[in-house]
Amino acid sequence: MKRSLFLLAGALGASLCLNGLCAPASAHEGAPMLGKWGIDLSGMDHQTVPGNDFFNYVNGNWVKHTVIPPDRSSIGSFTSLAILSERRTKTILAALEAKPHASLTPDERKLRDLYDAFLNEKAIAAAGLKPVRADLDRLESLKTRSAIAAAMGDVRMMTASPFAMSIGVDDKNPNAYAIDLSQSGLGMPNRDYYLKTDPAIRATQAAYKVLLTRMLTMAGLKDAASRAAAVYALEHRMAEVEWPNAERRDESKVYNPMPISALIRLAPQFDWTAYFKAAGVSLDGPKGERIVIVAEKSAFPKLAQIFAQTPVSVWRDYLVAQYMSTFAPYLPRKVDDANFDFYGKVIRGQSEQLPRTVRAAHLLDRELGQALGKLYVARYFPPIAKAKAEELVRNLLRVYAADLKTLDWMTPQTRRRALEKLHKFTAQIGYPDKWRSYAAYKVSPHDLVGDVQRGTVFEWNRELKRIDKPVDRNEWFMNPQTVNAYYDPSFNEIVFPAAILQPPFFDPNADD
Repeated sequence: MKRSLFLLAGALGASLCLNGLCAPASAHEGAPMLGKWGIDLSGMDHQTVPGNDFFNYVNGNWVKHTVIPPDRSSIGSFTSLAILSERRTKTILAALEAKPHASLTPDERKLRDLYDAFLNEKAIAAAGLKPVRADLDRLESLKTRSAIAAAMGDVRMMTASPFAMSIGVDDKNPNAYAIDLSQSGLGMPNRDYYLKTDPAIRATQAAYKVLLTRMLTMAGLKDAASRAAAVYALEHRMAEVEWPNAERRDESKVYNPMPISALIRLAPQFDWTAYFKAAGVSLDGPKGERIVIVAEKSAFPKLAQIFAQTPVSVWRDYLVAQYMSTFAPYLPRKVDDANFDFYGKVIRGQSEQLPRTVRAAHLLDRELGQALGKLYVARYFPPIAKAKAEELVRNLLRVYAADLKTLDWMTPQTRRRALEKLHKFTAQIGYPDKWRSYAAYKVSPHDLVGDVQRGTVFEWNRELKRIDKPVDRNEWFMNPQTVNAYYDPSFNEIVFPAAILQPPFFDPNADD
């Protein structure tokens, strides 16, 4: 779901847990973990003059003695707490594994079955490509561009496309949902990876071509190297016409609502009808023709032109390569390792894969996030922590309101508007009031690929079914076990998941 959220991790990305140990297994009662004020001073370098280098003065000893784990691309407060959250998830799953399967609740069974399916590497190896063979055969048999567009819109296939579609709250109408369309389709992180020519980027480009070749080879296609070169050339063409990131950050430029008929006129060389039909999106809504919001408007006709000019055979190979990469984590080790060699080692700078159990925890977080979150808060986020965080936020808002009333640079009208906005501000603490239902999501411990596909379809259908209904303002866009937070300007609310409300960011036992 596309949302214009201001993420705390982005704002505090340089924040460090000075001693590298951000929280114990439990820190809810008793003395503060990091001293009276909740701040760890052991990582400071008192040999540095703060006026010369304040960062090193505060963090110098921590930087000198902290090592980035080989399976991570960075380390700091957020990553340290994320590792703690992963350990807690494994503890929760171990407890579920110890219980009789029949005694588990429906959500607990789904969590355990999906966890078991991902960890069963022996079964994954024995199955080979059988779980994806029918999908690959379908992609390899596509004959027309309309069939290509339909495959790109098929949510279950999780295929790549020059265009990405999502459903979210309308950025300029918080009372309505909207279909958002944006440029997409690149296998590397953004257009710069294709267009820049410095030595490091050229090495990355060469590594990506190797990945494409390996994926097509493992899919069983002949002459994989030359076909991979054609796929790379296609992606390079798309990169040339896509908007750079700087332009995409302009909120006014990427908000272009239009009826679907106008979209078809804007980019007529792409089969939008087949694309929307495959995704289950009706062309009409309760008020007439459906409106979509186009982001990079000027890029759309150019991408559609590339779609029409590229041979169907190249699009088939493109879809096969991207499909194999998408499903690599759920396929035999040689496919998974090939994918990691590029995305893990080259792109993220990891020298090792995350442990299989940690990756399983991430999968559960993505597919059954609130079912897992319910167990997380019951075990690790007691009512005292939630109450203390809520009290702290209330006090901050009271002080802020008092401050606004005394600012001499504000006009009376501006002050009234500021106070009005403040009084409508809400804070969501810990976990949602209403948990999401996963009743429609079917999970099997013997069908990992199918589980992932059904999870994707479940989430898409959940969003699609409510697209013409009033906006759910109580919805959370993060799970309780997520180490992050966000401000949502559409709802004028800030959300603090339970997992971030612990040292060093928050300690209910420290001085407010």
